[in-house]
Amino acid sequence: MNNDEEMPIMDEDSLAVAAQDEGSYTQINDDPGAGKEKEKEEPPKGVQRTDEEKEALRAKLVKFYTQYNPSMLEGEHIANIVNSNTPDSILFRRLFEKYVHEDSDEDYQEHPQIVADNGKKPKVFRERKVKPKGGDTLARKFSDYTMALLIPVSITMLVVVWAVTNFTPISQVTESQPIMLVYSESKGDSSTKKFSGAVLNAIIIVGFFVVVTSIMVVLYKYNCMKIIAAWLITSSAMILYIMGWIWFDLFCTKYQIPYDTLTCLIIMFNFGTVGVMCIYFRGHPKMTQAYLVATSAIMAWFLTRLPEWTTWVLLAAIALYDVFAVLSPKGPLKALVEESQKRDQAIPGLIYESKSYKLGLGDFVFYSVLVGRAAVYDYLTWVVCFLAILAGLCATLCCLGIFRKALPALPISIGLGILFNFTTRFVMMPYSIDHIQIRI
Repeated sequence: MNNDEEMPIMDEDSLAVAAQDEGSYTQINDDPGAGKEKEKEEPPKGVQRTDEEKEALRAKLVKFYTQYNPSMLEGEHIANIVNSNTPDSILFRRLFEKYVHEDSDEDYQEHPQIVADNGKKPKVFRERKVKPKGGDTLARKFSDYTMALLIPVSITMLVVVWAVTNFTPISQVTESQPIMLVYSESKGDSSTKKFSGAVLNAIIIVGFFVVVTSIMVVLYKYNCMKIIAAWLITSSAMILYIMGWIWFDLFCTKYQIPYDTLTCLIIMFNFGTVGVMCIYFRGHPKMTQAYLVATSAIMAWFLTRLPEWTTWVLLAAIALYDVFAVLSPKGPLKALVEESQKRDQAIPGLIYESKSYKLGLGDFVFYSVLVGRAAVYDYLTWVVCFLAILAGLCATLCCLGIFRKALPALPISIGLGILFNFTTRFVMMPYSIDHIQIRI
């Protein structure tokens, strides 16, 4: 998880230099008529941006609007700007003229520089001050940014709980494992054997993640973007088409909705195709976010069918790996973030972007796996785990604001979730059941 740093405010001199670098498309002149003639002689020249230039401009615009007008992050406003042929210097000149004000001459009538310039004060651009409707501005910003991330995470976990409750009992593949495991847990095995087997399974799965992430870093470092794009698109297509088909079948089975193969093919083709287009090409931001949540929920539900001991050991192991991958100097995710910042490009991968924070879909998945696994037991357990994960995510966001660098999003939330899961199951639930029996 990471957040974007604030864009420094540019003064007029910096803007003028940027305009000159682009060929001096505009010229300030005291004579309005002369200015018009100049504009006729040298009209703005259009530019054709490459994909890399578009990504760089998109990142700069996100930083700018995050500081000055976060509401513009919604919709297709940024996409329209990126796809235009207006030079960057003119774009940012217009943005600063709109969102940054000039000091008023009335405040500095006796300033020595103004007197020396015959009353003409040099223009200095400063950030416009917008009075908040109520409450502290910083607190309001943190609250808005936090809720923009908590809502999709909550929806994903609730969808997985619903799927575990409704789909798992009727699924024909419940007894099979979602992935190949070295150790297959059996009810007759001892606790020692289950734990050692679960540790072995977790080590192999985490090792697979290490290999995959390392390959991604190498491909990104050597600018193999087409291979990465093909890899990610193929993965998403398999989830949306194949696993989405299974969900559609289970949904129709659960609610006794008749359908034929042709109808299912048409529905799933449209569902998967629109999803791939929205995630990787162009789509409404709300639609893109919805498909990212759907992808996370589908994956998480499949992983809730892992054996019980393997699930809990894997969650603990993946949280520890997240610390190493993000914070260690040799961590693959840290290397990926640093390379992305060096290029000023977006990190390749399935990433959910809110107003100011970015969270990988892997975090969505493992949050939901924990809550979904807790939902197998009882209502109280998964509710407590749900609240624990949200509390952990809020704590992580607070740390993110303090340290101002990319941080692992799993350790605090997964740690609290595991702690409260076993506390609720083995401490609270027996007491609650005994208490109810005594009252009855």
